[in-house]
Order: sequence, then structure tokens, then C-alpha cells
Amino acid sequence: MSGEPAKQSEGRTTQFPVKWLVFGVVAISFMLIFKIELGGLLDRTSDVKITRSGLEIKAEVKTFETPIGRTEVSVVPVLSTPQAVTGVQNTTYVNTEYGFQISWPNNKAWRPDENFGAQMLESVGVSGSVEAPIAIFSTNIVDGVAPNINVMVESVGQISIADYMAYTKSNYAMLGIEVISSSVDSETNGGVIVTMNYMFGAPLYQFQKFAIANGYAYVVTATQVPKGDYLTLGLKQDLASIINSFRLIQ
Repeated sequence: MSGEPAKQSEGRTTQFPVKWLVFGVVAISFMLIFKIELGGLLDRTSDVKITRSGLEIKAEVKTFETPIGRTEVSVVPVLSTPQAVTGVQNTTYVNTEYGFQISWPNNKAWRPDENFGAQMLESVGVSGSVEAPIAIFSTNIVDGVAPNINVMVESVGQISIADYMAYTKSNYAMLGIEVISSSVDSETNGGVIVTMNYMFGAPLYQFQKFAIANGYAYVVTATQVPKGDYLTLGLKQDLASIINSFRLIQ
């Protein structure tokens, strides 16, 4: 992974969240719409202590309950290994340039795509400080589309997680996207935003995990699936598992 911090982006207060928001809107045809009330699920929080014996890596992980399950707000680090290289390794994607990894349950129900993000960003004319290194698609089609999770990386320079999320929510408001709930963990520079909009005539709920590190903002975006049978229940569990697997590499 590169040890040099990214250069600060110009016009950050209004521009950098919009770039990946546009990506999310264009990629909406690959995402799911679900029709359930969020109710009081989003206001229950808990703290879980995680330690790695002998490595002096300690993280207090803040979580809260969402319709896809308990979602980690905090950013949890992992140690880099000498043999780590960028790419898919079984059921884990590792990116040594930007210093992160994310995993999925298995290669039967999920498939990684390292080209989708770049193609989508190019199609909407977004380039420069935004990268989309990996998207992970379900092999099951629900309501005519494939559920997916994508990771986007934005060069933001020096900014706090609280400010980044505040700018993001401000841009959401300008786009008519309702923020249902959000949570920030300033100690680990992590956060989560749950949103809803009616851009396509039906409610679309998105779940986003945020991390700030090394001059970059990392945004992991997933969608909810409909309530119902064993398939959609399993997809929700998988989405939660994938989001919570996101780690920054130290």
C-alpha cells in the first residue's frame, strides 16, 4: 500500500461527495428496491471490544442495528502481510494501493468484478480523484436485478469523518435524498449513513459505510433486499457480512 497521503481535492465542500453519488444513481439499475419500514431499528447501539493478542491492535467497535442486521460504524484495521498483492484472493479482495480489503461469503452466491467500477465512472464522466476498484454482485437475481456492494475511494486530503459525512448529507439534501439515520465514530474515523429516495418512483434504501484514512475517503455502498422468503433473508445476511468485512490495512 502507498505510504504517501493523497493530495487534498479542490472544491471539496460541494464536489467530492457528488462524484460517487452520481455513480450510485447511475448504478441503481444494478441495485435492489425494498419495501419495509425502518421504524426503530436504527437507534439501538452497542459496543463490542475486539483485540488481537500480542499485536497491540485494539479497536472498540461501535455498531447499530439496521434492516440488514448489525452494522459496524467503527473502522477496524488489519495488519498487512508481505505476500499481499492487489486482486481477488479466493473470497477476499485486497487493494494494496489504497490499503483496504473486503470479503464475501462464497464464490457460488457472489462474484467480484474489478472492472465494473471503472467502466461505470467512465460512462458518467467521473475521473481523477475518484476510483471504484471493486464491486461484488450476487449471482441471484431478485426483482430483475442483481444485488451488489461496491467500494469507492475518494482523494480528500485532510478532513474529519464528521465533516465528510456532514458534506455528504448536505449533498444528499440537495439531491432530494432523505437521510434516515447516521452514526459517526470519530475515534476510528468511521461512519454509517442509511438513506432513502424516490428517484425511480419507488423507495430505494441504501446502506453506506464510510472510513477516512491516509488522505482518502472510503465509501462502501449496499442496498436492502425485500422482506420475504429464504433467498432474500439470506441476501440480507450476506450484505451485512460483506459490509462488516471491510478493513483498512495497516
